[in-house]
Amino acid sequence: MDWDWRWFVVPGSALCVLPLVLLLGLLVMRRNDPGARAAVARWWTAVAAGALLAAASKIAFYGWGFGVRAWDLTCFSGHTVLALSLWPVALALPIPPASRLLRRLAACIGVVFALLIGLSRIELGAHPVSEVVAGALLGGGVAAVGLHALRRHWLSPPRTAAVAVLMSAALLATWLGNARYPMLPSERWLATAAAQLASRDEPVDRRHWRKGVTVISPGADAALPR
Repeated sequence: MDWDWRWFVVPGSALCVLPLVLLLGLLVMRRNDPGARAAVARWWTAVAAGALLAAASKIAFYGWGFGVRAWDLTCFSGHTVLALSLWPVALALPIPPASRLLRRLAACIGVVFALLIGLSRIELGAHPVSEVVAGALLGGGVAAVGLHALRRHWLSPPRTAAVAVLMSAALLATWLGNARYPMLPSERWLATAAAQLASRDEPVDRRHWRKGVTVISPGADAALPR
């Protein structure tokens, strides 16, 4: 099968994932289940920690060239981290906690979908295997925290239907919007911020970094990891 891997970019983007994480958490809290607020807070904290670690790894590379050359590892794949932070939890929440087997199956489907998003980063040349694996480990930890924290909470059928509609609309809007207007240049923003923090004229470039060089010519950005 000849996949068009570009379709997997949007479901792992921060522009799509973070609003959906916020929405799901708010809907769970509105059920007024005992401990719902604390459970959602743990999930949100884990998601925030994962996203910040991914961003910090990119800043460390762009600014100071931190990484492992032997593994071609410069940062966590942000799309992989975010995808695993959201989709296993999002697909598990509509299943009542009493249906443990079905809920675990839904979470596994979410994991598979998130890993396909990670694989798309390799296929599209955005990240090497090592960075997607690193992102999967970090994102998997976030997913484990979220699934455990929310194991006694779920979304009722009406809210599940509303979430499904909103998720579909969000994905469609982001896909269509990306076709007309490029995604937010968050990678370039991180690279620029890192260069300024490190007092560099330009961010570190992966192609030169592989050769042990961390100074690049102005404007070289083709090898920026996403």
